[in-house]
Amino acid sequence: MTDSMKSGAGSDPFADDSDDEEESPETSDVTIQETKSQDNSEPESETTGDSSSAHSVTSESADHTAEEDLPYIFGRNTVKTDRQMVQYFLRDETLTLESDVKHAVEQELGTDVYLTDIREALIRVGANHVDELADELRGWGYRYRED
Repeated sequence: MTDSMKSGAGSDPFADDSDDEEESPETSDVTIQETKSQDNSEPESETTGDSSSAHSVTSESADHTAEEDLPYIFGRNTVKTDRQMVQYFLRDETLTLESDVKHAVEQELGTDVYLTDIREALIRVGANHVDELADELRGWGYRYRED
């Protein structure tokens, strides 16, 4: 390399510059770097002078309904769409567990799954199983703080 700067030193690490949403090792570490994006996916339509307003409203309603009927992973522009950045820290054994769960889910579904989706799904499933979550925390020592 003839340049004295390190490779990538001038690039923006927070830029969303590719259509390829595959997470790199840098985004699969403990820090979740998601941003809440504005929803600009709803198309704007212009009516022409010779079309009736009823036809325009019907067309717009049909488009809007089709977007609402799409499953979450197909209705978003990127894996970061409508998500906020959250930072959390995990122990090594939990990182290994997370990797094992990701692999098992991909085997179950027969497709690649973004780590960001796995993490959010784990939180949502945990939220639906508060009793099991509390049991895990008791095992970590929270039983000694219980009333």
